[in-house]
Amino acid sequence: MQEVKYRNEFKHIINKYDAAILKSKLKALMRSDPFANENSSYFIRSLYFDTYDDKTLIEKLYSVPYRYKYRIRLYNHDSSTMKLEKKKKLFAGTSKSSTLLSKEEVEMMLQQDYSFLKNSDDAMKREAYIDFTTERFIQKTVVDYTRYPFIHPYGNVRITIDTDIRSPLGQVDLFNPDMPTISVFPDEKCVLEIKYDEYLPEFIHKIVQTPNRRTASMSKYAACRRFL
Repeated sequence: MQEVKYRNEFKHIINKYDAAILKSKLKALMRSDPFANENSSYFIRSLYFDTYDDKTLIEKLYSVPYRYKYRIRLYNHDSSTMKLEKKKKLFAGTSKSSTLLSKEEVEMMLQQDYSFLKNSDDAMKREAYIDFTTERFIQKTVVDYTRYPFIHPYGNVRITIDTDIRSPLGQVDLFNPDMPTISVFPDEKCVLEIKYDEYLPEFIHKIVQTPNRRTASMSKYAACRRFL
């Protein structure tokens, strides 16, 4: 079995003005993610799964040291690049594994048909089959937002700023680009995420210092569920 490697991950809630200043600094000193557009951003829609009794949500709210969650993610409403992701958390460390899904496979999962995962050649899909059938995962909510991602090779650093975080009020129409949504943070707060392996370069540490940021054990999934 392959050893799970955890990365350092810290999240901060910042206001939209600090986010705008920080984006301009990051653009000047770091590289944009190669998949970002000319504005250094892309749109993300994630469909989150949870058990019937909301095990994932409850473990998050009570800060259980080891936990995991599943989501299906697509970018810029492009159904040809959808991924099933399993994100594990151990204290301040995170690990993520992912596998591509076809639109037909996603539609099967939306019908709670996970049979195609069972005999897949992909080890993660087989693992997901066990989790989904034993824990009885079902789709819970969609989360939409715009992400500004920046990367740096030393320390394998990834800084992201997530803006306009929105919830569709309980709908899970994953493929509808016009699905009505509402802002989860009426005051337009943004989420700053800092991820790195062994170390964070000093110049990046200085860049991300903002006077009004608040460290948060924050989950966009939990924020949308609590908002509802």
